[in-house]
Amino acid sequence: MTLLNNDTIPEITLEGFQVVSSDMFRRAFRLFAPSMTLWNTSICFSKAAVNALNNCARIRIHVNPMTKKILIVPVTSNDKDGIKWLQSSENPSARKIECIQFASQLYKRWGFDPQRTYRASGKIVAVEGKIMVLFDFNEPESWNYKEKALYDKSGQN
Repeated sequence: MTLLNNDTIPEITLEGFQVVSSDMFRRAFRLFAPSMTLWNTSICFSKAAVNALNNCARIRIHVNPMTKKILIVPVTSNDKDGIKWLQSSENPSARKIECIQFASQLYKRWGFDPQRTYRASGKIVAVEGKIMVLFDFNEPESWNYKEKALYDKSGQN
């Protein structure tokens, strides 16, 4: 694109600039990579995390407080520490799990701001031949937490 009046627009060079690959702007990685979102009162997992564990109905959560890592393990209903994480068996997607005590302990231990939400990407790993998903919260995405507005019966705030 060439402008007729070049006197008012400064001329620069492209020296030192690098082209940013369009791959960096695709959401596909989030659709296919497992992720875990942490609020100061609850947790949730992505559909990709559910798929990675073959839509199992229950998981057990392991935390390494020193390395800021969380491991989720598929378990049966017989596991006393198993947590139901699916909305339903007909709709195998994760539900938001309320866990104020667990989440607040993580926030305190890891120095997270309670006014922010944190998301970590996960990777599929194997422990003794069993497939699990590992989430690393050392450099999570984060954003300000926004509560949904609560309305009284009249619809007013």
